[in-house]
Amino acid sequence: MKGTKVEIWGVYPPPIGGISVYCKRLTDAVHQKESSVVLKNFAGSRSLCPYVKDLKFPVWEFIKLPFRKRMIIHVQLCNVWFLTALYLTGWRHRLVITLHNRKLLLLGGWKECLVKRFLSRARCIIFNDPRFADLLHDKYGTDKSVMTVLPTYIPSSESERRGIPVEIESFCSRHRYTVSTNAHKVIINNWGDVYGIDQIIGMMDNLVHGHGLDVGLVFLIGSVGDNEYYQSCLKRIDELGLGDNFLFVTGSDVNGFEVWERTDLFVRATRTDMEGISVKESLQYGTPVVASDVCTRPVEAILYKDGDVDDLSRKCYDVLTSGMRCAHYHPETDVPERIMSIYKSLSE
Repeated sequence: MKGTKVEIWGVYPPPIGGISVYCKRLTDAVHQKESSVVLKNFAGSRSLCPYVKDLKFPVWEFIKLPFRKRMIIHVQLCNVWFLTALYLTGWRHRLVITLHNRKLLLLGGWKECLVKRFLSRARCIIFNDPRFADLLHDKYGTDKSVMTVLPTYIPSSESERRGIPVEIESFCSRHRYTVSTNAHKVIINNWGDVYGIDQIIGMMDNLVHGHGLDVGLVFLIGSVGDNEYYQSCLKRIDELGLGDNFLFVTGSDVNGFEVWERTDLFVRATRTDMEGISVKESLQYGTPVVASDVCTRPVEAILYKDGDVDDLSRKCYDVLTSGMRCAHYHPETDVPERIMSIYKSLSE
């Protein structure tokens, strides 16, 4: 690419999660096409991959930026402080950002102003949901000519398999029906419970006590986050007599897609999704999905009205009792090539 270096700034598993898995798969794919591409890992985790650079002192990366040769930086993180630091120090570089959720729409005051400045400097803004373009333009005045609608999903490969932990396999085998879901961490913001844990608890109460189903739910959580709210959720589960129906797995490096594949249904109750990588992973492996209608989803996913626990419960009950599987989903496979074309256009 005419000598223009590309760095992907994001996170690398563990922990396993939507963004970290996407960063891994994207970096693997584009590195095969352009060997100089590297991932700067801001997760604090250790990798064994030679083209993933684990950062001991992330602040140093920003300090060095004004003195480095011009390059393309593809940002995968939407933390306000992260974007502000990049705006202040990355002025000589060509900035690309992939937005994985809608959290930027919640910002106000000085945070909104700082993000607006960053977005005005971005050479390309990538997101999956075409409905988001107008929302981003209305809030930040972002030029639509720099917006690109592109899936943030790269299919998993068989080489990634590690096998399901005994704990999860044992839990699934104890129940007639099994459901899976996940969350990056427990978060409460202006939209409420971001990953819809409250809705999922209500759904399980309806399925177990309302319909009499023997159903267990595996919940993968990258990190606890808001511990006070997390503990209140656990207390509510116990009060409802659902302790044996929930398995929370926190901080595990288990491959999510292997768990989704093992279960009868995947539920995505998040309120801030732009896409939901785990939704497509589930469909890829034949597991039906019931997901909130907060964004554009694959047509194979069954949508429920965001926040409507009765609607969520009804659709989950129908899927579970029908025994349906998803056999017709075919994810796009050219995302790395389309990302590479963006890099090439910016290097000219």
